[in-house]
Order: sequence, then C-alpha cells, then structure tokens
Amino acid sequence: MHYYSHNIADYRKDTVHLTPIEHFIYRSLIDWYYLDEKPIPLETETVLRRVGLDSKMLKDLENVLNDFFTKSKDGYHQKRIDMEIREYNLKAASNRTNGKLGGRPKKTQVVIENNPSLTERKGNHKPLTINHKPLTINQTSKSSAKAAIDNGFDIFWNSYPRKIGKDKARTLWKSKKPNLEIVLKAITWQVNSKSWQDGFIPNPSTYLNQGRWKDEQPDEGKPF
Repeated sequence: MHYYSHNIADYRKDTVHLTPIEHFIYRSLIDWYYLDEKPIPLETETVLRRVGLDSKMLKDLENVLNDFFTKSKDGYHQKRIDMEIREYNLKAASNRTNGKLGGRPKKTQVVIENNPSLTERKGNHKPLTINHKPLTINQTSKSSAKAAIDNGFDIFWNSYPRKIGKDKARTLWKSKKPNLEIVLKAITWQVNSKSWQDGFIPNPSTYLNQGRWKDEQPDEGKPF
C-alpha cells in the first residue's frame, strides 16, 4: 500500500506520552508496515537498521513496539493495520474481477423516435414537427449479470475464513444478491473481531442467510 489515512486527533491522543524520537520510530514503523504489507520483523537489529537507528536507541524502539504492537511468531502485528491491508487487498481483488467483466454494468439509453423529421413543405403549409419522448431501456444482459454474481461469490468464498457447504452458500448468494464490496468490508473487521478470533466463525451459508454482513462493527478505537 502506498497510501493510508491518518487521524491526527486519535494519533495525538494515543501518543501524547511519546518522546520526539519515539514519535519518529512509530511513524517510521507504520509507513514500513503499510508499504511492505507485512508485520514488523522480530529481529531488532534488522528493525534498527531499516528505520535508521543505532543501538543506543534500542530502548526507544522497544517502548514503541510494546505500546502499539502485539508480538507474534511472524513479527509484531498491529490489528488496525492488518485490517486495513486486508480490506485493501480484498477491494483490489474485487476491482480486478469487475475489470475482467468490462467494468460495472451500465445503463444504456436507446432513443426511439417515430417520424423524426419534419413533414415536407407543400404549398403554404407550415412544416409540422412531431416530438416523441425518448425511452430509457436497461439493456444489461442476463448472461453478464449471472457472470457478475458467480464471480462475486467466488471472491466471497476465497475471502471467507471458513470453507464448508459451498453449494448451499452459492445458492444463498444468488438468492440474497448482497453487495460484494459491503460484504468484503464486513468480513475484514469480523475476521479480527474477538468472537471470530476465538473460533466462533459461522458457516458461510449461515452468514449469508442471516445477513451477518449487516452486523454493526464494534468501536475498537483507532491507534492513529
């Protein structure tokens, strides 16, 4: 990712205790995280060198990592960044699929006019103009719509963390016809929610049948 939003008020509220060098370290780590789309490595020497610090600043680095990141086997994670990277990649996948289908279906207008031209002038008769209102016709083909639904389900299935009952889920997807972008955005935060992290992930068919993408997102706060 080459862009992310920065909430100044939230950042200042959460980082008021940082020293100037710790501010520099934190912002550098955030940029690095988004750019590589990977957690911060566990090797502190690698991190020090990448951020441009010397060994004397190791304590400052550790303070930032302990305050704003969670240590895992594959590196230091930050929940908010992980969620936004996942959302970015899911949206990119959705855009690629729409591109293969020629973009989002568009409504086209067909103007039907009867006797559009003026009647021929005969003698002293004035020409008579006959106006007809244009008719707007939605010409989206059924085959394109079906392909869009099928591709939308495939993206949903690949993004959903639990793979069970695919045929039933596909049937429900076609029946519910949910907005793919909204569903993917919901899955992005739900994957990181406490209940899903604890393993309480509904079956795909249950998720679709209950409209769980409409669930309200809990306010977990923003680190920046």
